[in-house]
Amino acid sequence: MLSVKDVHKSYEKSEVLHGVSLNVNPGEIHGLIGENSAGKTTLIKCIVGIYRTDAGTITVDEKPVFDNPDAKRRIGYVADYNEYFSFYSAKRMVALYNDFYPKFDVDKFNALNEIFTLPLEKNISSLSKGQKMRLAIMLEIAKKPEYLILDEPTSGLDPSAKKAFYKLLTEEVDENGTGVLISSHNLDGLEKVCDSVTMIHAGKVEKQMNLEALKEELTKIHAIFENGASPEIYRISNVLQVSNVGSIYTFIIQNYNDETEAVLKQCGAGFIENVPLSLEEVFVTLEKNRKE
Repeated sequence: MLSVKDVHKSYEKSEVLHGVSLNVNPGEIHGLIGENSAGKTTLIKCIVGIYRTDAGTITVDEKPVFDNPDAKRRIGYVADYNEYFSFYSAKRMVALYNDFYPKFDVDKFNALNEIFTLPLEKNISSLSKGQKMRLAIMLEIAKKPEYLILDEPTSGLDPSAKKAFYKLLTEEVDENGTGVLISSHNLDGLEKVCDSVTMIHAGKVEKQMNLEALKEELTKIHAIFENGASPEIYRISNVLQVSNVGSIYTFIIQNYNDETEAVLKQCGAGFIENVPLSLEEVFVTLEKNRKE
């Protein structure tokens, strides 16, 4: 297991991470979400051993990651912005990885490139951001890591490449038991692949749970008010968001229950229907109500 326990990290006098803890289990895809400047990238750079933590521990099977080459060899890392030797070709980078990483699989890389179709003979300096991201994904997966840490891995990828990436990610987890931590603003994509989610805000863990449990905490319903809705609907304590088009009102409600349904009916609701709630709607609703 990859374990992050009570991690603190500051830049000069500004503390960025305030006691963050999370676990990534083998065979699990764990999403890391939060607004810009929440501390996601700082946390990831601590996890992969680029930054030393000020306090707390980060371990792989109880062995520290920082300053530990053996632990780092078990981790693959795709950054939000990937730079390599600009005068190298992608083919030369493959040869370099093959020399440095004992488990690197050239055949696996080539098989991945049948999906991502990167021009291997071109210098990396001539590649686009999306092409560099494809290269990073292929190199890190071909290392056959036990844990794969991904920071905005779909940045710069076109829709077709994004679809291929998510399919590839789930296959790696299913076939090899890889543990994955993925940070992304593409919440629709995360929703399709993640088993669990950690939401951080201002360097602190705000929510951490199974993805379905997170979505069940909030309920989205459509209700029809044929004779108009009473203003009381805006004062129901566990209603976080209300919008309407004509007589059809949409509510996002925390801890929805029979009592809340009864109150809505007292306010004039006729037909009431539960509708699916996306991860993006959960995130936006929680963020909006936090600010308010």
